[in-house]
Amino acid sequence: MLRLRTFTRIACAVFAFALVAGLNVWAQARPGSYVDAYSSASETKATLTGDAFEAVAKALQGGSSDLANAAKAKAPGYAAPKSFIGNVMSTNPDGSVGISTITQWAYAVKSGTDAVTIQLTYGQNALNLAEVGRRGTLYVPGVTVNGKSGRYFVHFKVANVDVLKYSDEAYNAGRFNSYYSGKDGKKSQYTLTCDVLSIEEVSNSVKLGTVMP
Repeated sequence: MLRLRTFTRIACAVFAFALVAGLNVWAQARPGSYVDAYSSASETKATLTGDAFEAVAKALQGGSSDLANAAKAKAPGYAAPKSFIGNVMSTNPDGSVGISTITQWAYAVKSGTDAVTIQLTYGQNALNLAEVGRRGTLYVPGVTVNGKSGRYFVHFKVANVDVLKYSDEAYNAGRFNSYYSGKDGKKSQYTLTCDVLSIEEVSNSVKLGTVMP
């Protein structure tokens, strides 16, 4: 009787293990069950595709900066384009979120994968992203698409990193961005060229500036 009980327990344990393993394999193989790390699981956001993606991409391109350096910005007749404010987000080493608010970014619509170029002054957020393959997000509010104002998350993967190290010669020659503010600290400027992974739209159900009770 004791041997029978022991055998029964072992058989049940093996069956349970096999069932769990089978369910895990089924879940991994089932289409749509995997959510990439940069995709939002929130009901208040929607990943754009097709015509909706293309419309937002064109609006972001039209609201980009030209990334002018100081020499170009000081040239006679130069007029800076009206660009959207963006918020670049990355993950800090301690797991918290790094955020930099900038105007110096440019979205480019391409026949293949779209690209977004971002310029940051030396700091933790720049260091978080200064490696090919790193991922981050550009949040751009106040973008008008088809007469409607929207807020968008542009998720990207870094494809190229160009670092302009500080020197008095480079600064005096106007090689740094026209909005560069790192002279006193002699900080480097990081230009990150990134592949666009996806664009998410924040639902209008999310109200900004609302005072909570």
